[in-house]
Amino acid sequence: MEIKRIHISGFGKFSDFNLDFKNDLQVIYGQNEAGKSTLRQFITGILFGFAQNKRQSSNLYEPRNRSQYGGDLVFEQDGSLWDVSRLGRTQSKLEITDQNGNHVNNPEIFLTKLLSPFSQDSFEDIFSFDQEQLNEIRSLSGKELSDRLLSFSVVNADQWQSLSKELDKNASVMFGLAKTSKRPINQLLAEHQQISNQLNSMGGQLSDYRKSSQQKKSTLKRIAELDSQLHNLKKQMDEFSKLIELSGLFNRKERISMPKTNDRFSDQQISNLTDEIEQRVEKLQSQIKGINLDKSENKSTIIAENPLLTIYKNNRTDIDLLDKSIPNLLAENNLFDQNDNQIKNISSRLSELQNDLKTKFGDRIPRALPQGVSIQPSRSITVFFIIGIILMLLGVFGIVKGFQTPTFPYPFWICGAGVLFIGGLLSFFERPKKQSIKLSQYGYSNQVSLDTIIDSQNHLQEYHQKIDQFQQLQNEKQSHLSKINSILKLANSLREFLPSAKQDHDALIDQIQVILNEIRDERQSAILSKEQKKLVDENRQQQIGHLQNLKSEQQQIFNYLKVDNYQNFQYLQAEKIKNKQRLNQLESINQLLTPEKENQIKELGGVEEITKKKQALKVRIDSIEGEIKQENQQLLNLNATLLNASSDTDYQTKLQQQSDLETDINNDLTEYFANKLAFSWINESLYQISHKRMPEIRSRAEQYFAELTENKYVSIIFGDNSLLVANQQNEKFYSYELSKGSSEQLYVSLRLAFAESVAEKNSLPFLIDDSFVNFDVERKSIMDNILHRLAEKYQIIYFTANPDQNFSQSNIINLGEAANA
Repeated sequence: MEIKRIHISGFGKFSDFNLDFKNDLQVIYGQNEAGKSTLRQFITGILFGFAQNKRQSSNLYEPRNRSQYGGDLVFEQDGSLWDVSRLGRTQSKLEITDQNGNHVNNPEIFLTKLLSPFSQDSFEDIFSFDQEQLNEIRSLSGKELSDRLLSFSVVNADQWQSLSKELDKNASVMFGLAKTSKRPINQLLAEHQQISNQLNSMGGQLSDYRKSSQQKKSTLKRIAELDSQLHNLKKQMDEFSKLIELSGLFNRKERISMPKTNDRFSDQQISNLTDEIEQRVEKLQSQIKGINLDKSENKSTIIAENPLLTIYKNNRTDIDLLDKSIPNLLAENNLFDQNDNQIKNISSRLSELQNDLKTKFGDRIPRALPQGVSIQPSRSITVFFIIGIILMLLGVFGIVKGFQTPTFPYPFWICGAGVLFIGGLLSFFERPKKQSIKLSQYGYSNQVSLDTIIDSQNHLQEYHQKIDQFQQLQNEKQSHLSKINSILKLANSLREFLPSAKQDHDALIDQIQVILNEIRDERQSAILSKEQKKLVDENRQQQIGHLQNLKSEQQQIFNYLKVDNYQNFQYLQAEKIKNKQRLNQLESINQLLTPEKENQIKELGGVEEITKKKQALKVRIDSIEGEIKQENQQLLNLNATLLNASSDTDYQTKLQQQSDLETDINNDLTEYFANKLAFSWINESLYQISHKRMPEIRSRAEQYFAELTENKYVSIIFGDNSLLVANQQNEKFYSYELSKGSSEQLYVSLRLAFAESVAEKNSLPFLIDDSFVNFDVERKSIMDNILHRLAEKYQIIYFTANPDQNFSQSNIINLGEAANA
């Protein structure tokens, strides 16, 4: 299970609060009172249910702003997403929907099955722990610590232990070993003895009663003897069963203890291969591999083999001229780009003007008229023009008549001049007129109105000006392109390193500059190559000498170990690892298969012989149980005979009381033995379950504890009522003798080891609440690395108030910032 995100509607200080989680290691940072514990309790509450009253939790996390209690949590399980929602505290409503929004029927059953076999208590015992639990470790005795380890090595072990103690207490209350003990069964036995004494005194009068009574005693004695035999046989059968259960370990130990068939390496060779020698050989091998003589030899010739340098040598003149022409090439390219942009702008404007003029004049667009040219329409001869001509003629006649009349010429001159003037004015203004210009020669059609022609003159002038500008820019662009191409011809020798001709000039020029820079670098490298080659050769000779020294030292070690080469050394390493694993397995088996048990198996002839003896015991037990049944039936018959043999009412009453007491005693003893057997069965079952898991848990815990203590402690030993650790010198220490930090690291190692062992069946998120405050800086750093490794397999949610962590910022959620967002 991997939690993807949570939404809190209302829980403690949080209201309408959202968080997205990472799949691996999610660090939630916040100062005190930021809400880390609240968030941890919310996750547990969503999965297993909220606390209903103060007896279940000291803090019910009621929302501060009276928002709705609860929220929801989205998690991924087996590639599917599920949304679990719990709203309300006292009458909590649980809803579960899949990634398609479909609601799950019977969500409580579904969630319980999904989280199985873990309850809230077992989840908190295994996957969730904090500093308070670690602080408690120092106050535990050896037996208490062993019980504590048992409580999280078996799911719900604490409940089974409580039940076991309750059964033992009930049995002790019912029956005491001392005669003076005031226990119910003791009291019944005392009353039974008293009534038996009374019956004996009363029965002396009846010979039949005495005989039957004697037979009854014999029968009871026989039943007691048979019960004792049956108890011993069952006890022996239980011992055989336990030995048979250990048979797998016994056979495995025999296989491991057999002499090895592979005689490639002797025990002396393996013992000679110490960790220090291994580290030295590996270091020498790494140094030998690090010396690559072939690579050093080729390094001096790589410059001369560069193709660019070869091309430069063959085309030195063109490439040098190209290098010098780069500024001109850049300038021409900039001008080319400017012309191209201007041509695009003018082309756009020409298109607009052309569409407008074609709408007015059709497909043939006329030229603009010269400035100052009149385009007024023509006018024909009018009546007033003729009248003006006639008046001008009359005026000329009057003037001529005045010259012919010398006596009195003035009236003729005056009238003639006046009429001539008026006629001249009239004929001038009414004279026929023609257009000052012919429109057709400029391409104007007769169907186009004069107003359209006049209104379009500005656009026509702009249109023809733009055409002239467009042609001029095209010519300039072609000129720049010609200059660019002439310079680019110098780069023909570099064509294979340049982009295709279809690329724009910018990319081509950039690539040319890159190549020219590389050629300059290569030329500089070529200048230095001779000196470099000399240095490389000197360095090579030094490396050859160093390599020979390393190989010589390594060979000395190989000779000491009696191996030929590094490959055989690796085989020897593998053999050492196998030998160490075999010894570890033997040690693990010896923790469970004690020498006493092993000797028992051997003395009894092995597993097959023990199985046969167990079967024989089963036949014997069945036979004795049959005898007990027959004796009990005879006892019933004798009790009936004794009852009928007496006519004394008081005697019969006493017999009835005795019989009732015997029934009560049998019932109470049955309950007593049932409680005792259940107590023994539970303790033995817990022991067997925990110790079956314990070798794996112990192995993992030893790895973690050794890593956390920097190999100061290398093994963990479980005693009957104690827990010990051993250092590299095999010095043993009780857990309570360790420092506070080391004891906490031991507990963390065991917790993590067990959590891993059960997480393989159902992986739930690990909730760790600032549990390493007593670790020093180095061990805290090691713990952070362990969390990183665990997060590769399981989701880790780590709550902390310490900002100085060895985690990536992408893995950290600042709870204060998230709450204020």
